[in-house]
Amino acid sequence: MKQMNQRDAIHYIATQQEFRASALEGRVYGVGNGRLDEQETAYYNRDLNAVMYWVYSYSTPIAWYTEGNGWYVVEQKFSSTTSKHQNYVRQAIAEANELVGA
Repeated sequence: MKQMNQRDAIHYIATQQEFRASALEGRVYGVGNGRLDEQETAYYNRDLNAVMYWVYSYSTPIAWYTEGNGWYVVEQKFSSTTSKHQNYVRQAIAEANELVGA
């Protein structure tokens, strides 16, 4: 898995490549629902078998991509660092949309 700084991870998220940047990770397989609350866990369980790419912050999924539904970014609030990671994901989604001309 590629190691990098967190800002550089935006492109890896946009192109759905695996990486590790300290507590921020992109994976092609899920590793659990971490600290998700009940509502977000319901979304996690709903999409679990369809997810093609996961983004984790401190071992908690904060976003995932499914072929049929596209990106889902968790709305639950965590630490300021995880909020920053969620913003990186939003930037990556915008970059991904530019790459495909959406």
